[in-house]
Amino acid sequence: MDPKTVVYESSDDEEYSYGWDDFKMQVEALDHSKPPIQPLAKVLGEKLSISQEITPQAPRIDMGSRRRVSHDEDMFKIDEVAQRSLSKPVIESDSDSGSAPSTEQSSLVSSRTTSMSSVGSTVTGLKRAPDWSLPPPPAVKRKCSPPGPPIVNLPQVGRKHRSPEFGVDLDVVYIAHCEKAQTLLDRHELAWGTVFELARGVTRGMWKFQDMTEPRLQQLKGTNAQSAWKVVTVMADKVPSTMAAHSELWLEYDREQLALVENKGRGLGTMGQWEGKDNWYGGKIQQVARIVKAGSSFKFELEKPEIRRSHRFARFLGSRRILQVRVPDNLTYDKVGSALRQFLISSKFVLCGRVFVPFHAKEGSLYLFETNENIDRQTNLGHGDGHRLTLYQFVKWHNPLESNLSQPISKWSTRWALGLSTSVPTIEFSPENIRFIDDQYAVDCGEGKPPAEKIMTDGCGYISGAALTAIMRVMKYSSRPTAVQGRIAGAKGMWVLHPDPVHQIPEGPPIIWIRDSQNKIKLGSLHKVDSAHRIFDLLAPSRVTGPSRLSSQTLVNLAHGRVPLPVLKELMADGLHEEVRQLTDWSGPDSMLMVWRAVEQAGRVVTSRLRRRIAGQARALGLGQLRPNEELAAGIDDCDDDAVNPSLGGSVNRGRNPLSGEPLTLHESVLELLQAGFHPLKLDRLFGGLERVVTLVLDEYIEKFHIPVKESLEAYIIPDPYGVLEEGQIHFRSSELITDSDSGTQMDTVTGSVLVWRNPTRLPSDVQKVTAVSHPKLANYFDVIVFPVKGERSLASYLGGGDYDGDTVTVVWSKRLIENFNTSPLCTAPAGLSDDFEREVEHVKDFDRRVSKLSQKEAQTAFQKVLLLGLAETKIGLYSKFHDLAVYERGYASATAIRLAYMFTTCLDASKTGLRVKSHVFEEDRKSSGNRKPYYLVALEQSKVEGQMVSRRKGSTPYVLDALVDEGRRLRDNFLERYSVLRSSSTNATDHHLASPYISASRRATQASHAGVHLLEDNLSAIKVHVKGAHGVWLAAIALQKKAPEGRGTSDPRTQAIQKSVQQFAQRPEVLLFSDEDLKTIMASYAYHLNCSFGFSVAFTELCAIKARAQSAVLFADRFAEVMCIPSNILRALSQAQDDADD
Repeated sequence: MDPKTVVYESSDDEEYSYGWDDFKMQVEALDHSKPPIQPLAKVLGEKLSISQEITPQAPRIDMGSRRRVSHDEDMFKIDEVAQRSLSKPVIESDSDSGSAPSTEQSSLVSSRTTSMSSVGSTVTGLKRAPDWSLPPPPAVKRKCSPPGPPIVNLPQVGRKHRSPEFGVDLDVVYIAHCEKAQTLLDRHELAWGTVFELARGVTRGMWKFQDMTEPRLQQLKGTNAQSAWKVVTVMADKVPSTMAAHSELWLEYDREQLALVENKGRGLGTMGQWEGKDNWYGGKIQQVARIVKAGSSFKFELEKPEIRRSHRFARFLGSRRILQVRVPDNLTYDKVGSALRQFLISSKFVLCGRVFVPFHAKEGSLYLFETNENIDRQTNLGHGDGHRLTLYQFVKWHNPLESNLSQPISKWSTRWALGLSTSVPTIEFSPENIRFIDDQYAVDCGEGKPPAEKIMTDGCGYISGAALTAIMRVMKYSSRPTAVQGRIAGAKGMWVLHPDPVHQIPEGPPIIWIRDSQNKIKLGSLHKVDSAHRIFDLLAPSRVTGPSRLSSQTLVNLAHGRVPLPVLKELMADGLHEEVRQLTDWSGPDSMLMVWRAVEQAGRVVTSRLRRRIAGQARALGLGQLRPNEELAAGIDDCDDDAVNPSLGGSVNRGRNPLSGEPLTLHESVLELLQAGFHPLKLDRLFGGLERVVTLVLDEYIEKFHIPVKESLEAYIIPDPYGVLEEGQIHFRSSELITDSDSGTQMDTVTGSVLVWRNPTRLPSDVQKVTAVSHPKLANYFDVIVFPVKGERSLASYLGGGDYDGDTVTVVWSKRLIENFNTSPLCTAPAGLSDDFEREVEHVKDFDRRVSKLSQKEAQTAFQKVLLLGLAETKIGLYSKFHDLAVYERGYASATAIRLAYMFTTCLDASKTGLRVKSHVFEEDRKSSGNRKPYYLVALEQSKVEGQMVSRRKGSTPYVLDALVDEGRRLRDNFLERYSVLRSSSTNATDHHLASPYISASRRATQASHAGVHLLEDNLSAIKVHVKGAHGVWLAAIALQKKAPEGRGTSDPRTQAIQKSVQQFAQRPEVLLFSDEDLKTIMASYAYHLNCSFGFSVAFTELCAIKARAQSAVLFADRFAEVMCIPSNILRALSQAQDDADD
């Protein structure tokens, strides 16, 4: 067997940054170095006769260029030279990692001979490629024959200041890789999307590497758009269908690949049109894997790539260089969790010859990026391989260790989340227009570093009117936002319009002011960093949503603040009556319009469709939630969007079954039945669908306590830019008029007593009663809630320890709530809380000092452990449950509940602080909680857990959530009983519109047969046989018992069986006398004739079309129908017109 070939690209920062002259100086300086490095240096200096005339010169990159350009001109030549020069291999091997553990002490953040503090910090990012007179030396390739896993050989070009190695001496784990198959893949130069799909099939057990034969791979040559969509059919030796050919996913892969090879940083955005896309930017493709247990170890299963969200790292490196691995919760606990963490920390992962190294973990996801290391393959410059980075270079580009020495290493690790936030690149600032300013502090702040609550401007800086106007134009907003949430350089947070009128004008150079509290990463001089750091990555603009909804925790707080229980019950009943009325009022000629809008609102259908279309731009464009996952929000908005999976073609963009056309969501399915002209009393399928919608609405109220408050809104908070608000005052002005629900008057500024809170509200003082005022100085600050900068501490800090980096706050002016509410005094952390935690605070410089005493492999593993601190068990969910039980049993303001609330919030920040709950403390807390659950939680559970103990609140006053659950269930039963009564009015007769095409065709066939022409009847018989065959498969499928799916991305066996009947139905019979359109219509009509449910399962779209055509339908192209909705004022006008007609 031939020895494995392992290639490692040498692409050191300093060599490539300073060019060939600098490299020659380094080589000459090595004449006095120790062997075995000196002979290689001499050979490189003396025997490589590379001249300027005969060697292609690195192209000069214009000022828009944002990436280092490296060349790998002649791998075989340098390999030959290196083999002659070295008497023995530089790195030995072992059977575990591919390289023997070094006994030499190592520093991860410095060279062998230099401490970290002396490492040059002037180059904090990759420089633009200079116009070299000569190219740098090519990568070194060596062959070796290890008995075990492949060996990764690193070129040891001796230098006095050699860059540290990160993520190299790790165990090699295959995601999907085969040496022989890799040779074939490289020979055919398949596009990366095609390779990924082939590898995905291997990890999912669809085929093996041995099945990748020459004839099959020959059919998969070409671009992503030409070949990737064909992988499944080609590997099954079937003829590819062109239905999936024009997929946006594969076209986007091609755009990104062209940008990578061009190497001008186009993927970062701000460079205009690219390959048919205006204002194009990259990083939108998400490559996802899921980790699963495999015997005593673990393995990755690749999932279908998706166009979802874009973040800074994916735009800089390219989507194909990032792999996100989802880690199921059940693999993170106890011994399995410990084994998994060790597996991920100690490994690098190989996907078809390319090496991916983990660099961050957060909230159930692990992030890996492709390094410049190769296994069983050679660097392909034509595919952009020469522009890949080492982990060291990536670290130096994003968060240079030498510039952040005083930062706790745990906090340094969390800063990777800044580059993973879902964002849209907007405008690039000139270095001189990125300015740094101090924060404002409370008057009695004292000496030293102030605590967070004393920083009155924590997380919020300024931005010029010109910059906001430029962002408005890029994003095509209808008006200029007052503030924006985003990321720039090493900073995060909110930026609000500068208070100086000079900086509020719309024209001029964009300027941004970054406060100390916002600047999380020190990058050094912004003139020298990569341009990616000077682009403003937009997360969201300032905007308002409303009305807001109460939550279980807010209800407990309000009840504790003396809001009477009958008031809260009344709010629940009012909200339920209004929503259910709109869904069940079926009288009147226009009643179905109101029902349609109520269903659309309940399912947020139009917004969901838009989010599927615009993928990760939803929040930046002002759609959806202001801040998703508020309780656990930490910068990575992975749950930001409904995923769009264009890989199956356009139908999936619309969330449909590609064969039957039925929408995949309940609400969309009900909407399309309504808009086709069906009535719930005349179609059982629609009646049942609406019943499920009503049930979901009721359950959301009862199970999640989502009770709306009409007199409320939610918006971002900012600190007072002029300092005119007094302590206990706020200011809010809306860009649109707000209508008072009681009086009907309109206003744009909220005034008077209001309640403010932010989720979660775990402490009695987390809801504050303040005074809203109108101040002329703040008249231009629309759609943001302005908090004062006066007082002993920031108002935001009262609200669950909030700040101004993007926190949203609810403002309520409902008299029913305000008049009864009493604000609780501030609840501070109990004394001795810190004693419950182990303090593992280690600063970067101390970490460097510690690992310098370790071997190379041990040091690099220790560094990986730091990068993946987010994998650690934090106990967040458990302490949330402990707190809920303590509130229920001991009281909201009890010492136990307050302590557990602070335990929860401290665990929430554990990844930043390095604090871990002491094991004996956790065991005591768990023992104290036992196996008990509050009554209201048990009452809401669908299935009872064996051995579950139910805790009941003692005392004469019922617990607010117990009372609301009982009241909600009573209302739910009443509503559903009333709904079932409506069924008595249902005719449930055969819809003659749907049956007509089959009956008509049958009549014509009979007439033709009587006339002696039997072909028409024969054709109809063939149709009936075909449809009956699919019907038989469907009957067998629905007889199956529904089971849970085996894994994510798969459906349960019953659903799979039903889909097989859909597939069989879609295979049209051979007929001569019917056109394709007639055939579709007759097949759908006959399927309905056999069984209504079967007909809609296999021919949903066609049956809707038959119904609509029978009622003089107006045809719409999909792109129009997908975004249409019915405004509420239109319904009011129609309702009023009907009332007038009745009078």
